[in-house]
Amino acid sequence: MAGQKQQKDIGLKILTLNCWGVPVPVVCKHRNERMPAIGDAVANSDLDVAVFQEIWHKGDFDILKQRISKTLPYSHYFYSGSIGSGLCVFSKWPIGQTLYHRFDPNGYAHKVQHGDWFGGKGVGLAVITVGGVTLNVYITHIHAEYNRENDEYLAHRIAQAFSLSQFVKLTSLGADLSLVCGDLNLEPVDLGYRLILTNAGLGDCWLDKMTSDTSDKAGLTCDCPGNSYCPSKSAGKRIDYILYKAGNGVEATVSKCDVTMGRVPGKAFSYSDHEGVQAEITVKNSQNSIVPTPDPKTEVTPLLEESLGLLDEGLTVTRSGTRFFTIFAVLCLLLAYIITVVHIPYPLDFFVGVFRVALILATGYGVVQTLVMIRSEVHGLEAAREDVKNLLQHLKS
Repeated sequence: MAGQKQQKDIGLKILTLNCWGVPVPVVCKHRNERMPAIGDAVANSDLDVAVFQEIWHKGDFDILKQRISKTLPYSHYFYSGSIGSGLCVFSKWPIGQTLYHRFDPNGYAHKVQHGDWFGGKGVGLAVITVGGVTLNVYITHIHAEYNRENDEYLAHRIAQAFSLSQFVKLTSLGADLSLVCGDLNLEPVDLGYRLILTNAGLGDCWLDKMTSDTSDKAGLTCDCPGNSYCPSKSAGKRIDYILYKAGNGVEATVSKCDVTMGRVPGKAFSYSDHEGVQAEITVKNSQNSIVPTPDPKTEVTPLLEESLGLLDEGLTVTRSGTRFFTIFAVLCLLLAYIITVVHIPYPLDFFVGVFRVALILATGYGVVQTLVMIRSEVHGLEAAREDVKNLLQHLKS
């Protein structure tokens, strides 16, 4: 295995949890109580690896690190964007190498209320070697879906799903076991979920498990009725995953998978607004084991063709934003010029002066959006489209 022969089977217990660590007290409830509780829960467990999303504040990472260090002494935080990626990993074994791949496109900068752009979302990779087994742990958090009926970020999310699948496929070739963990913000019926599994050749621990202690057979992890931060009548959805892939000569068995980290013991609130997912995986030598390759014609190609259509639609919508902000900037500049040349009597001249400054700032905002922000989003979608086209051409040939 990875140049060494494994002497015995290795059992691995891994947890993923979106911790809901937005550092805004009014928006994110009980954060100061929940972070230590999450750390204590992991510290008192027999986990081998734990990965977290939405750890936006460095202080929260330090709290987790302090409480978990005796159980999982090795850790890494993936920095990205202006507020950090929110992704981190804790391990029982030394983390040999790390890498962060940032997604592009990454949402809209002017949608401040959503905030995905500021996190510089992407996928982190931590390479861990134990007992002759090379373990690739991928941690990710794909752009959120804010309106399922009218998803303005659909093209962005498809581009990110494809980028994730390509990154895992191309960097996992030398690994004995690859684990992709995190909040994908994708349901099992979604194109992005199917694209990730099929293109990267991954299995879903929840679907492939041999047993589970979870009574909920759907494995819901978000908007769950039993969660203290979710509406009691919400239907719930499964968007948090542990995906896996064994390398050649290796057999991986998901002996157990559970939805966990619900209510904090003795408290009236949950650990997070998401539930956690925990899996137990056994890895062993199997000389006859060969990694199955998806059939390009029947599996991968249709998904890529559908993705290509959505990326084209997204490019059309994004380019229309260029026209909007160009017109916006021109109108603001024109209005600023008009009120400059027109005489305004005292004391109204003061308020008009303030308005003129606001118009000049708005003009600058429109110019930046047109020449920098939207241009970057267009280039990101074009890059994803070209990558999909290249893969399609390769598979068809």
